[in-house]
Amino acid sequence: MTKRSFTIAAIVAAATIGTGVFAMPYVIQTSGWFLTLGYFVALIAVVSLAHVLYLRTLVAVREKERLLGLARKYFGGTGFWIGFLAIVIGLMLSFVAYLVLGVQFMTLLFPWLSPAVARGVFWFLLACLIWGSEGRVAWLEVAGIALITCVVLFIFGTGHPAVAFVGMPFAVAKNFFLPFGAVVFALAGWTSVEQVYELTQSGEGDGGRFNAGMFGAFVIGTALAGLLYWLFALGVIGTAPHVAMDTISGIAGWPVWRKDTLAILGLLAIAVVSLPLSREIRGALEKDLRWNSIASRATIIILPIVTVLAGFNNFLVVVSVAGGVFLSAQYLLIIAVGRRTLDLSSREKALLDTLSIIFVCAAIYSLYLFIVK
Repeated sequence: MTKRSFTIAAIVAAATIGTGVFAMPYVIQTSGWFLTLGYFVALIAVVSLAHVLYLRTLVAVREKERLLGLARKYFGGTGFWIGFLAIVIGLMLSFVAYLVLGVQFMTLLFPWLSPAVARGVFWFLLACLIWGSEGRVAWLEVAGIALITCVVLFIFGTGHPAVAFVGMPFAVAKNFFLPFGAVVFALAGWTSVEQVYELTQSGEGDGGRFNAGMFGAFVIGTALAGLLYWLFALGVIGTAPHVAMDTISGIAGWPVWRKDTLAILGLLAIAVVSLPLSREIRGALEKDLRWNSIASRATIIILPIVTVLAGFNNFLVVVSVAGGVFLSAQYLLIIAVGRRTLDLSSREKALLDTLSIIFVCAAIYSLYLFIVK
């Protein structure tokens, strides 16, 4: 593995690891370890192919436009708004997930706080971070990934992962489609492609040809993130008497020191990863819609708490809808602009058609399972 490939894999892993880790224990326990593992293997390949496609697209246009700009170029205002809503609402749902988790972390640390007070305190602290987010602070993003990794290794190392498989089902047929949205939410990291392009533009200016080594780097980076998810899940399943949808509410039987350590690391990780997420949403609102910074920050602060208070506060539902619906829409957009930009072979077009069908079916099923039903 070359130094460049290792760097790309690290960028992809850093952009992929996130709060989706807290949905994995429940998904694996409920759907079966083999079934969920199958989803991980398949979706690592699927999203990595989409990432290579997006990289080839950026190479072909020399990054004069990125995803939303390309959507406007090829599909007009309709394509732009579909992409804009898919990206912005999908990212906003990440903040909804943060709020749901933050309340759990706060009540672990301060059990005398009521859920309403804990939510208010955490929302205020998160709002302060969002309001003060300016520019790129690379060391903070690195710190965020390091903290999440510490959470994972702490849970795995202090748990009993060897006994996790004892009571875990192999596969549960009635929950066959349950893992899709949560696993997509956990593995999606297409924003890393733009960073990879900036790293490799001098060496990848070949008109967008397929690069097997590049695909391998994307696979390794995504797989590294997937490995951390599994380590965390095995550590939780091996020790928690009850695996809850959000993981946190099911660890009441843990020793106080273990719960407090998890809560502190979890709060710090959310605080740090919220900064680049906030900047991403603000960039879309301020650059594409020409909003001023006050309006964009206020929207990011207010909309997630309103969503939670309106009753959309089930962690698994939030990440499943974000992954199954909005992230699927984002990847469909990547496929659509890639097809318009690149000179693809018939085999490549057939492969992209297959990926498109997968994402469309997943979006429809997620809407039915978590919204309509």
